[in-house]
Amino acid sequence: MKLNQQEINQLKNLLSDEKYRINEVLDNLYKKMSINHEVNMFIDGAADLNSKTAGIGGVITKNGKEIFSFSEYLDDATNNEAEYTALIKGLKYLIKLNILSINIYSDSELVVKQISGEYKVKNPRMRALYQKAINLLGELEHWTITHVFREQNEVADLLAKSGRQKREK
Repeated sequence: MKLNQQEINQLKNLLSDEKYRINEVLDNLYKKMSINHEVNMFIDGAADLNSKTAGIGGVITKNGKEIFSFSEYLDDATNNEAEYTALIKGLKYLIKLNILSINIYSDSELVVKQISGEYKVKNPRMRALYQKAINLLGELEHWTITHVFREQNEVADLLAKSGRQKREK
C-alpha cells in the first residue's frame, strides 16, 4: 500500500499527539515520519537538431548537498526526448541508490505537465518514454514533480550540455 502526501501528512499530524501513539510500532512510525531528509533531483535534456546530438544531465541532492550527478550523450534525439530520457535515467539511478522518496525538478513544462496528468501524451515516441517514466515512478514510495525556470536548473542544464558534447568520435 502506498500513501499519497496528503494521507502521510494527516497521519503524521494525528501521531504528533502522543495519546495516539499507543504502542511501539506507532511511536517508531511517527519518528520515521518526522525525519526530514529532503532529497531533490534536478534533470535536463539538451538537443541540437542540426548536429543531431543530444545530452542528458541530472543532479541528486540531499539536504542541499550533491550526492550524485550524471551527464550522458544521446544520439539523434529531440529536446523533449532528451528531457524524458534524463527523467528515466535519473529514476533508474534513484532506484539503484535505494532513494524512494524524491522531489523532481525540471525546466521542461511539457514533461512536468504530462507526468502530472495535465497534458495528454499524443506522440507515439513520447508515449513510450512517458510510459517508462510512469512505470519507474511507480516503484518509488513518494514523489513530486515541479516545473522550474532554467535559472533554477543551472547544474542539470550544464550537465546536459556537457553530455551533448561527449559525442563519440
